Amino acid sequence: MIEKEVGKYLDKDGFLSDAIEEFERRPQQIAMAEAVGRAFDDKHHLIVEAGTGTGKSLAYLIPAILWAVQHNKKVVVSTYSKALQEQLLYHDIPLIHEKLKIPFRYALCLGHENYLSLRRLKRASQAGLFATVEEDEQMAAIFDWVGETQNGTKGDLPFEPLPSVWEDVGRQKDLCLGKNCETYSTCYYFKERKRWFSAHLLIVNHHLFFANVASNGAVLPRFDAVIFDEAQNIEESATSFLGLKISNSYLYYFLDRLYHSRTRKGLLSRIEHDYVLHLRNLVGVVRKAVETFFTCIVEEYGGKDRVLRLYKPIAIDNSIYFPMKELHESLKNFEGMVQSEEDRVEITSAANRCIEFNNAIPAFLNQHLDEYVYWLEITEKKRFNRVVLQGVPVNAAGELQEQVFSKIDRVVLTSATLTTHRGFEFIQERIGFKPQEQSILDSPFDYPSQALLYISGDLPEPSEEMEKYVSAMARRCGELVEISQGRTFILFTSYALMDQVYDRLQHLSSKLSLLRQGEIPTGQMIRRFKETPSVIFGTNSFWQGVDIPGDALKSVIITKLPFDVPSEPLTEARIEDLHRRSIDPFSHYQIPRAIIQMKQGFGRLIRKQSDTGVVSILDSRMIHRGYGKQFLDSLPSCEVVEDLVQVKNFFSKLEAKVLMEE
Repeated sequence: MIEKEVGKYLDKDGFLSDAIEEFERRPQQIAMAEAVGRAFDDKHHLIVEAGTGTGKSLAYLIPAILWAVQHNKKVVVSTYSKALQEQLLYHDIPLIHEKLKIPFRYALCLGHENYLSLRRLKRASQAGLFATVEEDEQMAAIFDWVGETQNGTKGDLPFEPLPSVWEDVGRQKDLCLGKNCETYSTCYYFKERKRWFSAHLLIVNHHLFFANVASNGAVLPRFDAVIFDEAQNIEESATSFLGLKISNSYLYYFLDRLYHSRTRKGLLSRIEHDYVLHLRNLVGVVRKAVETFFTCIVEEYGGKDRVLRLYKPIAIDNSIYFPMKELHESLKNFEGMVQSEEDRVEITSAANRCIEFNNAIPAFLNQHLDEYVYWLEITEKKRFNRVVLQGVPVNAAGELQEQVFSKIDRVVLTSATLTTHRGFEFIQERIGFKPQEQSILDSPFDYPSQALLYISGDLPEPSEEMEKYVSAMARRCGELVEISQGRTFILFTSYALMDQVYDRLQHLSSKLSLLRQGEIPTGQMIRRFKETPSVIFGTNSFWQGVDIPGDALKSVIITKLPFDVPSEPLTEARIEDLHRRSIDPFSHYQIPRAIIQMKQGFGRLIRKQSDTGVVSILDSRMIHRGYGKQFLDSLPSCEVVEDLVQVKNFFSKLEAKVLMEE
């Protein structure tokens, strides 16, 4: 029984205590590992909230690996953030593999588009596809890199490749020649897939997991159990895969890759055949049809930046359908005329894409999919307004239950933030998960001595005059940053608010490094933050998955309660759906979602036993509104203050303690 074996590894005198010098026995970690072991032994579903510091990664990895090896099974571990995935791959799993001497095989699974195609790289270099110096330089750099890389993945490149470059050299499933390819024996993707099929443990992200669901299991090898870490993100990850999305920019990109009349580049520029001229002309006809269609949308709904929900089918003629249909038929005719297998595969792929477009656009225009919400996004660009048409299901619970939870015998959901009001009802209802066992394990951290919670009841509420609100909030952020001497995350719910506060705090840049999300890659921001006293201004991606233990981070400022914008199309549709079912959406949906996000933000501060610091919530609704207590009750228990003097005193005590220890 796996449940009985985990203690050998995690208990006071277990194998981990021998392998790790600073190992500490954590009752919560053992309880979680035993629960995961039971789920695997008894073939049932489990949900676990494991507070920060529990060591949940080892608590699920050890029983999962023991079970997989013992029964020669395969377990998928799915994460939301890249940071957690890297922690598993480069720290936790190697530790188990090397220190505990458990003979298991594991592999990281990435989407096929992440891998370099050696055949396409060679073809792109011969065809001279690129129009700019930067593209040519990147192509040369990729050629040099091929001699160094082990896995051939985009993430292994020492630079971020331009989309236009990677599109021409990266693997594309529908352009793959399989065993007929001259580079099949050295193909990075197929070499990795062989490892997937022989592995006991597969590490994926939620995106790839639901891509596998959407493709009826064609992406990943068959597996026997799945562990979802960061499970609070399952609903949103699944929803994106169940919907449809199409944009004018993607259609133009598709047509340019077939043939661009100005640059005279593209697939149809490389093939010599009398029929090619006809196809080039058709590409031009489709391009004009696309321009006409999206111009009509912009004229109907306006050309300014906006997100607009659609409540009824669009009364705009689908001028794309028949030209696209003719292009598809002509490409299918052309398949049998080309001599090269490589060219034939690309022609077939393009023809299939035409069908996809002609299915997606009418589906959006007619809005015939049940219980979907539809909207369009318009963004002003220099060359043309970018228009995105999107439709997604209002609820993913039914599909998740049918496609995932009912088909897999052993499913474990875990995170540090899954409960509201000390229960799992919210998350279970949203995703249709009905576990046989559930467990709430509190953090082993001593929050009363490690952390202070500051709430500002004297600031204007966000609903008040915007200028007054932003100015007051920015001043308070500045005061808190001065007290903590930088070492601060300032978390926002929107880019607009972040930019306004960032501009107002520029006077701090003479003493501190101010890092705004979007200006440099996240990884670089984190490295700079750790190297010198800094302030990070971040939105959604900094609320979760970012781990900075130690003295670099001493202060987390939450500027606003993280409610979803109620007018955002999907949120609005979910609220309406709850109203129709006579359920109060504010208490049963909006507050629980905001509480889970708030818990994530709070969790950035204390990452290990020696961490200390202050979390500040600059939203006075925490004090003045009745629901503020629900947020407060959901957070770890620590001293709560409303006076900046007490924040100063807290930091003074920390500094005095450091001096005494020195």
